[in-house]
Amino acid sequence: MSDVGTSQFEINVRLAMSWLLGAESIALESLSEEAQKIVTAISERVPVPGLDDKTQALIDAQRREAAELQDAQKIASYERAKKRAKEILRKESGGQVYAWAPVDIAAAWETAENEEQADVGRLSGDMPIGIFYRGKINGVHAESEAGKSWLACLIVVQEIRASRYVAYIDFEDDAASIVRRLKLLGASRREVVTFFQYHSPTGPLTEDDEQEFQRLISLKGTLVVLDGMTEAMAMEGLKGNDAEDVASWHAKMTKPFAAAGWAVVVLDHVPHDGKRAIGSQHKKSALTGVSYLLEPVRPIGKGVAGKSRLKVEKDRGAWVRSHAIPGPTPQHFADLVINFEGTFLPTADLWLAVQADNKGYKAEPPERVRNDILAFLAVSPGASKSAIRRAVKGANDDKDWALEWLIDHGQVSIEQVGQAKRHHPADPAGTLP
Repeated sequence: MSDVGTSQFEINVRLAMSWLLGAESIALESLSEEAQKIVTAISERVPVPGLDDKTQALIDAQRREAAELQDAQKIASYERAKKRAKEILRKESGGQVYAWAPVDIAAAWETAENEEQADVGRLSGDMPIGIFYRGKINGVHAESEAGKSWLACLIVVQEIRASRYVAYIDFEDDAASIVRRLKLLGASRREVVTFFQYHSPTGPLTEDDEQEFQRLISLKGTLVVLDGMTEAMAMEGLKGNDAEDVASWHAKMTKPFAAAGWAVVVLDHVPHDGKRAIGSQHKKSALTGVSYLLEPVRPIGKGVAGKSRLKVEKDRGAWVRSHAIPGPTPQHFADLVINFEGTFLPTADLWLAVQADNKGYKAEPPERVRNDILAFLAVSPGASKSAIRRAVKGANDDKDWALEWLIDHGQVSIEQVGQAKRHHPADPAGTLP
């Protein structure tokens, strides 16, 4: 910095300190812009008593301006990262990359010949049933200590022991804790060092990080775990209860992996009532594979056999759900058991859920309830969930199940109006296909 710059800075500091110590002897706006910024910065850390409303409003306005500038810088960083990614893809492909390039329909036709199955991870025993879909965005949400990281680590070990690359992007824990679990679950040093990629970001994905991000995607692995969606979005300056922010985060972080054929698994929290992920409807809508709820039964820990139930909340491919116990959503699919009883090294299993007795479970919500909901929405578009409950006859569990089923099957759409959710018929005729 030059002598002139230093001198001017000292003058601004002195002016700011004089104003703060002089009981606002002059109006704040009469100070230079830099001196006003110094006053604002100091007042954030040291309370300044007796400010008049006009001065406080001016300081608050400068704080808002600084926050808006920070948000703008984050958006600019994201846009630079997208631009850089396109440049890398263009160089690798030897030509221009178009976001609206046509899809190879002939290849899609061949792919559609086979049933879409979950093929990453597997259940214990002889059942050849997978857990997550490749090329899709899958999700697991649970309360704290329900075992979602244990579940992820169990599938990680299955994949690396089969000599497949796995990436773990961790926004909550640290490398030592995750690697310790992999060791306890039977992974060897060679398998972890060779096939396991671990990242613990300390800031948003920037243009400087883009090359490493693209290198990771290019490994053509089978599984990428993003542990802590709420924390990951906050790191990017995004909110989990904002639909556009959720879409932006997935476009930046998960869709590139899915497009490259990875099974993407996003781990997220639910509140202590254990029912809904934070901003659940937006997050759930972004998932293109299977979404699980992991419910704790017995805590996982040394000396005990911990157990949690894995339940299917959403399954676009419908293959996983077909193996779950029929009934209202979420449907019981499997039991995660981490058994530390009498041993330092636990046994870890994911057992297919078994229906104990015939309780009259149905594979789908009652057709009469579905048709009644559609008929009501045809004459009352924009109705709330409570209005649907009041208008349609039947048990609330059946009505809630039928409404969620209709949403998952694209027959009812949701419009967010402030904090309220409004339901509209996707099919104006109000009939089932």
